[in-house]
Amino acid sequence: MKRAAAVSLMLAFFVGFAFSQAATVNMCGTVTDAGGKPLADVVVRLGQTTYNNGYGQAPYLVSTDANGHYQLGTGTCNVNAIIPKSTLASGDAFSRPLYVGGKVLFSLPQATASVRMSIYTLAGRFVRDLMNSNLSKGNYSVSIDTRGISSQYYLLRVTINGEATVMRIQPAFHSTDGAIVQNSSGIHMRLEKLAAVVDTLHATLPGYGIGVTPVTALSGQIDFVLTKNTTWNGDTNAFWGGNTAAFWDTLHVRKQAGHIWYTILNRTGGQWADSQIYWAIGDGGAPVRLSDSAHIDFTTNASGRLYIMVGYHPSQSAPGGLRPSNQAWDFEEHTNGILNGSLWFHGNTTRVDAYGIPMAYRIHCVGFDTVRGEQYHVYFQTRASFFAEFENEVPYEFSKLGTMQAPYKIPNPGVSGSDVGPGGKYSTYSDKYCQSFGITQTPYLNGIAQPCRSAACYRHVMTQGGCDAATAPVQMTVDTNFYKAAPCSFYSYFLHRRAIDGKCYGFPYDDFANGSSYIEHGNVTWVEIAVGY
Repeated sequence: MKRAAAVSLMLAFFVGFAFSQAATVNMCGTVTDAGGKPLADVVVRLGQTTYNNGYGQAPYLVSTDANGHYQLGTGTCNVNAIIPKSTLASGDAFSRPLYVGGKVLFSLPQATASVRMSIYTLAGRFVRDLMNSNLSKGNYSVSIDTRGISSQYYLLRVTINGEATVMRIQPAFHSTDGAIVQNSSGIHMRLEKLAAVVDTLHATLPGYGIGVTPVTALSGQIDFVLTKNTTWNGDTNAFWGGNTAAFWDTLHVRKQAGHIWYTILNRTGGQWADSQIYWAIGDGGAPVRLSDSAHIDFTTNASGRLYIMVGYHPSQSAPGGLRPSNQAWDFEEHTNGILNGSLWFHGNTTRVDAYGIPMAYRIHCVGFDTVRGEQYHVYFQTRASFFAEFENEVPYEFSKLGTMQAPYKIPNPGVSGSDVGPGGKYSTYSDKYCQSFGITQTPYLNGIAQPCRSAACYRHVMTQGGCDAATAPVQMTVDTNFYKAAPCSFYSYFLHRRAIDGKCYGFPYDDFANGSSYIEHGNVTWVEIAVGY
């Protein structure tokens, strides 16, 4: 319990380097929804600017308060006050190309760089090159108008000095400014060299679209209006109804005295039929199509995993066998059985290895009923938007995780190829923090055997001697203290923010201080598992 064919709309991005900013950061603002309601707990961060917090370069990252207000940096920044912008030198504001406000923004840190832009259909068919030339150092904006051929969505591949980014865009005509790069076959493209853009400001909240805006100064007021990116209406009572239209289909659960039955629910929103979803018991279990059986008797399955594969077909299993790397799958862990005459469930969903698909389980017992897993709205937003949220919310040390196995998984920070993992360019990310408390670890936070110490390093709540005390200090056990500063596992933080009651297995010892999705209870009558995409 403690360890753990569609073209992507968000394909591989490249990650550049951050730059530290000696100048004072003093930014503030308000985040609201489309109706003007203040939004609390929105993560607001600068994309690249960092500061030294004594343990290394830390991001400027905060959450909005109950009034939707945020402040980054030091000093006084009064919301609604008019604050003059400072004049700062241009920096490498965009670590990768961005699509903001109908324009593609990118930065060239070198004196000259080779830039190629190519357009593809969503099916991956090449349409044509838009530009292929050398550009001078600076920040650029590109507007593309394809009304002459189509108003559909496209994939735009931007390659800068051999490093590629692919974005899903719907081109539109925006202005007459800038140089016409190409004007043929119905495609118009305008390239503008921007004034000094020093960074980008990001705002993310589970269930809402992403807020991103370029900034030309690291002071002043910037407000955001976020709109919902999910079709969930917030009515949890509907999810708990007893009919096939409800999220939890409690009329069709299987119940039998002396047995623990699982019922698997397809909650992919019509993206995948039951015939395209398979489940298997254990590593060597044969795949069973959900349309053939949605019920599993786990009464005597002492300990193991239930694997669920979405969009899976056995003939497409290579490479990777039953759970290939080029398909979406996930699992839950459990130990079930009879103890002192009572049916007991011990289990959890887990993100220790990776995030694969949305999963939630509901356990119903005599006098007890609870749910663990991803929040409901995750089932009602697109997969691409979930991955995009990750890239925009986490600091640059973790953002590569959102692309390296997309669109199938967001792997944990310790995997090979991760920037904070073994051999990664930020592999020493947590070293100074852990070592200051006498803790030795290998990237990323491996080899820390004591649960308390491991959890404290992941959450940035370690205190001197805290784990050696009879009772760990409040700082180390109350979840409102977790993930408040770098270095910490922003991977785990992101997933906890999107978990029911904030409970999630984001790292091996996340069960310390009751942070994980683990549940154990007796007198079980039935269990449901909802799977999304």
